[in-house]
Amino acid sequence: MQVVHPINDPALVSYHRPELIGLMPSLELALDCWNLLDTSGRGSAKAKYLLQEPAEPKKAYEARLHRSTYTPIYRDSIRAYAGLLNRFQLVDAPASLANNENNVDLQGSSIHSFWNRCDEHAIRDGGVYVMVDMMPESNSTTNFIDQQKDGRHPYLIMIERKDVINWSVEYKGGKEYVYHATVRQIKSVPDPSGYGVKLEPHYYVLRPNLVEEYRLEKKDGKWLQVQVGSIATTLPIVPLVWYGASTSKFGQGDLPMNGLAELSIQHYQMRSDLNELLHKCAMPVPVRKGAPTGVDGRPAPLVLGPNTAVDLPAEGGEFTFAEPTGRSIERHQAEITHIEGLMDRSGLNFLYGANIKTATEASLRASQVASQVASIVRNKISSFNTVMRLWAAYAGELASLTVESGISLNDSLINRPIDPSGIAQMVNLHNAGLLSKSTVLSELQRGGVLDPDLKVKEEMDRIDEEEASIPPPVPTQNTRTTARNTEPPTVNPLANQ
Repeated sequence: MQVVHPINDPALVSYHRPELIGLMPSLELALDCWNLLDTSGRGSAKAKYLLQEPAEPKKAYEARLHRSTYTPIYRDSIRAYAGLLNRFQLVDAPASLANNENNVDLQGSSIHSFWNRCDEHAIRDGGVYVMVDMMPESNSTTNFIDQQKDGRHPYLIMIERKDVINWSVEYKGGKEYVYHATVRQIKSVPDPSGYGVKLEPHYYVLRPNLVEEYRLEKKDGKWLQVQVGSIATTLPIVPLVWYGASTSKFGQGDLPMNGLAELSIQHYQMRSDLNELLHKCAMPVPVRKGAPTGVDGRPAPLVLGPNTAVDLPAEGGEFTFAEPTGRSIERHQAEITHIEGLMDRSGLNFLYGANIKTATEASLRASQVASQVASIVRNKISSFNTVMRLWAAYAGELASLTVESGISLNDSLINRPIDPSGIAQMVNLHNAGLLSKSTVLSELQRGGVLDPDLKVKEEMDRIDEEEASIPPPVPTQNTRTTARNTEPPTVNPLANQ
C-alpha cells in the first residue's frame, strides 16, 4: 500500500527520520529483488527496471516484459546467510519462554523460525526490529501467578526497518536508551460504504510505560493527527530492540547486500536484451530480389514451406536468407557470464568451490565474508539477549536469569564441509596418535559432519563410560598354553645329587 501521508513535517506523527528517507530507494530495491520483481503481483516491478524504449510499440514492450525473467540469486544468497545464523541454542531461558518455544509470536512460529525471518530481514534491509509485547489482561489475572494459570505470556513481533519511521535516543553512562519510537502499521478497517474493508495507516508511539495510537485525517487541506487510544505498560523502557547487520546503534547501518541487488538488476536487464536479440534473430530473414509484381504494382506475398516455391525472373532474380553474424550475441553472453561471476563473489557460492582459481583467492574471499558474518553473529547475540530480558521482565522472571542467559551461536559458520577423504585423514591421524578424540569430534562438527547441537564434552564422557563398562578380553586356551611354554624352565637344585 502506498502511504500518502506527509513525511517531512516534524509536527506530525508520520514524520520520517532523514537517514530513513535516504535509505528508502535502497529498501525498495531490496524488497523488489527479494520478491523476484513481483512485489504487488503480476510482475508489477518489472517495468520499474526495464523501461520502454523510444518508439517501441506498447504491445511489443509488454511482450518483452513477459519474456524477461529474473534470476533469484539475491534471495537465495540471503537465505543461505540466514540459514547459517539459525544454528543456535537457548541458554538459561526463562521458564515462560522455554514453555512457549514453539509459539513465540502467537502465530505458531517457533523461536528458530521467527529468528530465521529476522535474520533474512536484517541481512536484506541492514536491520530489523523485534518488539516484545504482553498478551492482554483478562478479568481473572491480577498477579503473576494468575497470569501463569490463565496462560498469559509475552510474545514477539517482528517489525521491518521501513515501518519504524522516527525515534529519539539518549545516552546515559555510555549506554543507549530509546526515548520514543513510532511504528507505522497498515490496519484493515470496515468500509462504511459496503461490506468490504479498506487499508488505513495507524501510528503507534512507544514510550516508557506507555503506548499511544494515532491516525491522520485531512481537513480543509491540512493533515491533523487524531489519538485513537493509549495503553499503559509495566516496562519503564521502550520494549523495541534493534537487530542490525553492521552496527548495534538504534536504526543505523547500511544494507550489506545492496551491491548484489544492483548486480541482480543489471543481470536481469542484460538477460532481457539477450532474450530479445535471440527472439528476433532466431529465424533467418528471407531476402528476394527481382520479385514479380502483380496488377496492383506490389510483389506477391511470400509463402514459405516444404511444398512451396519462389518464382523469380531468370535474370536479376535472387532469393537468400540473411543471418546475423553472432558477434553481438556472443558479446552479450560473455558480459552476462562476467556479471554472474561478480554476483557469486557477493554471495556464498565461491565458498564451496565455484569460480575459484587458487587457494589464496579462496582464502581472501572467505575472510571478507567471515568478517561480515562474525559481525552479524555478535549483533544477533546482543539483540537476542536484550529480547530475552524484556521477555523475562514482562513475565516477572528476571530473577531466574543468569549471566549466561541468551543464545549460544557458533561464529565459525562458513567452514567448508569436510569431504569423505578429509574424514578418513582425521581418523588415520587419531589412530596414529597425532590427534585426540576431542579434536577429531570438534573438527567433524565444524565441518558439518556432526550435528552442531552436539556437546563434544558430553560425548567424550559417554565414550569414556562405554569404554569403562566393556570387560577386558578373556585370553583363549591357546594363548595360555603359549604363555606357559614360553616361561623359563624351573631348575631343581637337587636333581644332580
